[in-house]
Amino acid sequence: MGQERQHEWLEEMLMVSTSVVPAELIEQVMADSRCPAFGPLHHYAVGAVLLACWRNAEVSSNRDELLHADLVEMAVRSSSVPGATCACWGICGAAVSAGMAYAIVRHNAPLVDEGWQEGQLLVSDLLARIARSGSPRCCKRDSRVAVSAAIPYFNALGGPRLLEWDQTPSCAVHKKNAVCMGSRCPYFPREK
Repeated sequence: MGQERQHEWLEEMLMVSTSVVPAELIEQVMADSRCPAFGPLHHYAVGAVLLACWRNAEVSSNRDELLHADLVEMAVRSSSVPGATCACWGICGAAVSAGMAYAIVRHNAPLVDEGWQEGQLLVSDLLARIARSGSPRCCKRDSRVAVSAAIPYFNALGGPRLLEWDQTPSCAVHKKNAVCMGSRCPYFPREK
């Protein structure tokens, strides 16, 4: 399935969502059978989830039009971030994705000062958190970290408020990851 086709189901899911809790919504996305365990879909999904929650929190009469345009733009931007950027470029696609979503919300442009610094700080903070979270090759963990850590940056803009999620999800794909950190990962399933 091509990256564009993967975006279609995800866009449909996000267009009907009413969530303002990005961490919970990314879990719903990642639990869908069409979401692969790894790969560049996560470079789209993180930002797309943040944009959907932002537009839901905004409560605008043209929410569908705005969100659709945001998701199309997110698809265009994320398409230039290939798989394995963490290893090949030294930068996690989940952090980049959150930065793209922030730039879309801020209407950032190359020659516009306002929002540029904040976007750079957002991505650098997410990269530091992801780097400290453990090991390479875990798109699910990195997506969770990026979505949760991005919320304060979006909320600092004023206006719409994204909500934190008070649950710690349990990873359902750890067995598909040959280099899973196991119990060192905060999302590794715990015995009850």
